[in-house]
Amino acid sequence: MSNYETGRRLEYRIRDIFRREGFVVIRAAQSKPIDLVCMRDGKSFLIECKTDRSFLGKDRKKELLGLAEQAGMPIILAKRRRRRVELTNLADGKLFDPKNLAAIP
Repeated sequence: MSNYETGRRLEYRIRDIFRREGFVVIRAAQSKPIDLVCMRDGKSFLIECKTDRSFLGKDRKKELLGLAEQAGMPIILAKRRRRRVELTNLADGKLFDPKNLAAIP
């Protein structure tokens, strides 16, 4: 499976997790500037997805944090690690349980 297919598969998995929790999810074409935007009850999140093989460099992290500040929304890094999904607030490094999305600020 190509890197593109692996990444797309993770994006769909994250999309489905948020949709099950009642979020409206928009997937960005070609993942620019962000992979997903999730909205529910006046709360919105920007989601950047990374697979086991992907790396979030310093410059990209700075770019994403700037985008989050400009949009006024938290940015969540969604990583797949050994078949599990890990959600992290990119600004402060706090982890969230995918089964408790209400805990995301």
